[in-house]
Amino acid sequence: MTRIATKDEWTQIADLTKTAYGEYAKDADPDFWAMYESRTRDLLLNDESLIRFIVLDGDVIAASAIYVPPNKNKYPEMRLLSVHQDYRNKGLANKLIEACERRAKDDGFDFMTLHTTSLMTTAKAMYERRGYERFEELDFKPVPSFTVWGYIKKL
Repeated sequence: MTRIATKDEWTQIADLTKTAYGEYAKDADPDFWAMYESRTRDLLLNDESLIRFIVLDGDVIAASAIYVPPNKNKYPEMRLLSVHQDYRNKGLANKLIEACERRAKDDGFDFMTLHTTSLMTTAKAMYERRGYERFEELDFKPVPSFTVWGYIKKL
């Protein structure tokens, strides 16, 4: 079941995200990773403007992603797609991507954006299979040695 998370589930989402992304820590710039984990947790626990989608297996949050309405960017963005290791390769990421894309359409937008990195090869390939294309206008460097790539898809 895919739905919007309630506020009392935000901590579980933050914990799932930290665990799911933890596999990248060993290959990441240490300065970037420390900043990334701290900012990600703060965002997930405190930002009221985000829409947090989850996929449940019974009472367990098996996967999550956030939909970020346009603010600094002119397009909505999907962020922090996280799937618990025990639930990978079961189509849950696709359910969350579809939920975010549907929300963007319902909000009147023709495009959805996202970010990924060189560390996230599986995610990058999945996004590209779903029609996301590089959108360098959204690239940024949180630390000098690390680039976060922007992607966009026409809905």
